[in-house]
Amino acid sequence: MKKVWLDAGHGGTDPGASGYGLKEKDVVLKIVKYAKSYLEANYKNVQVKLTRSTDVFYELSKRASMANQWGADLFVSVHANAGGGTGFETFRYPGTAGKTLELQKALHNEILTTMKAYGQIADRGLKQANLAVVRETRMPAVLTENLFIDRKEDAERLKDSGFLKAVGEAHARGIAKYLGLSGGSSKQPATTAPKKEAPKKESAKKPAVKKYTLPTGIYKYKSPMMKGTAVRQIQEALAALYFYPEKGAKNNGIDGYYGPKTANAVKRFQVMHGLSADGIYGPKTKAKLEALLK
Repeated sequence: MKKVWLDAGHGGTDPGASGYGLKEKDVVLKIVKYAKSYLEANYKNVQVKLTRSTDVFYELSKRASMANQWGADLFVSVHANAGGGTGFETFRYPGTAGKTLELQKALHNEILTTMKAYGQIADRGLKQANLAVVRETRMPAVLTENLFIDRKEDAERLKDSGFLKAVGEAHARGIAKYLGLSGGSSKQPATTAPKKEAPKKESAKKPAVKKYTLPTGIYKYKSPMMKGTAVRQIQEALAALYFYPEKGAKNNGIDGYYGPKTANAVKRFQVMHGLSADGIYGPKTKAKLEALLK
């Protein structure tokens, strides 16, 4: 029995990106539900669990630990992008290859092909990033970014339930191809085609986790703006936990300047973690970041 963990990004008090009346947390929850239903209806010997099936929030480390404790064979985190771009992209942890790369390719190709049936879709590529959920999971893990919620053409597609269903089912087919699942549900007999050999579970070992150095002192938005290596360190730590200064922009807004967008990222992080939400980086924010990045 193969175990699949599907993670709908954000949720609850964390809406994720937004645009044109859409919230990322709602869009991606629909996609993972469609993926789960399709896997269970069309393939044998597979169990599927969701991080969330309702509008609730879980810390990134909790998402990974739940999948680890269950012994999932793979982990897929579903997101929608923002920042003025367009298209589809996937991420794996830097330095991983083998089964993780196989999973990424299977998902990327299946989802992109499906999306292109709805019109021109930019292929932003198979990428690597030090994202918490793909870093802390102990199985092949991939994060998908399904179009840009703040681009009109992409948002129109993300409002289409038929498109979301197709994308969810494409996630399922990509997973099934990677796992070598045999077709057929409990209502249909299995095909007579020979079963593919299921891939061996990837070693629990992943490349060494990046160490984050965080500055001491107080950093805030002011004129002239504070800038330099220390500010970049704050921005990189926030981005590793999905609190991007500007998601989807060049380097996700990591530019070494403590501007209004970085202050907003700090404020969002503080809100989510019970800190005084003033957008100012200080000892308490530093301590919480360090605890989450261990």
